[in-house]
Amino acid sequence: MLLSKHHSFDHQLENFGVNTAELKKPAATRIFRAWLEEWEEELLQQNDCVAEARLLEKYKNLVFYDPDNDTTYTVCDKNLEFHRKNKKKGIDGGWSVIGVDDEEDYEPFVIGKMLIELIADHEQAPGVEIVRLEE
Repeated sequence: MLLSKHHSFDHQLENFGVNTAELKKPAATRIFRAWLEEWEEELLQQNDCVAEARLLEKYKNLVFYDPDNDTTYTVCDKNLEFHRKNKKKGIDGGWSVIGVDDEEDYEPFVIGKMLIELIADHEQAPGVEIVRLEE
C-alpha cells in the first residue's frame, strides 16, 4: 500500500509526538476576550459613535444561546442599541448588542458579564478564539 507524501509526513510528525490535528486548525483571525475589558467599561455609558464602533468591533457576528427563550442569536454587525438610564423602570442604561435569530427577529442584550459568558460558552465560527481570564 502506497501512502501519499502528505499522509507520510503527518505520520512522521506524529511519531515525534506532534498533534497534527492541532496544526491543521485554522489560525485565529479574531480573539474574543471573555471579560469586560477596561476600555469597554469606560465606553458602556457613552452614547456616541466612537463608543458604538469600538464595542461593535468586539462583539459583531459572535454567536450565543439564550436559555431563557431557547434561541441562538448572532450579534448584528451593523449597529448596537443605546438605552438611557431609567430608575423608575430599573434600567441601568448603556449599550446593548442586537441579537438576530434564524427568523431574522432581533432582541437587545445588555453588554455585560452574562452576555460575555453566553458568547464564551458557545461554539464560534472557525478562526474565532475565545480567551478567558485565569481565575
